[in-house]
Amino acid sequence: MDMKNKKEYCVGIKIINAFYVEAESRDEAEQIVREYDPYKTLDDCDFNIEYADLTNGEIAWKIKAEEVK
Repeated sequence: MDMKNKKEYCVGIKIINAFYVEAESRDEAEQIVREYDPYKTLDDCDFNIEYADLTNGEIAWKIKAEEVK
């Protein structure tokens, strides 16, 4: 495909996984999972493409800091 025929797309994904951990509290359980390496967190995950929108050279959206928590 010729480069001039290519278009830019914003592709959104959703990654879902669950972990069973032993901990003394919810906070400790969350911390245990936070400390997993990226490969462990993605092992056996459910990976779905949610959308693929043409950008027309514009930023379609940005993640806000408060949405990350």
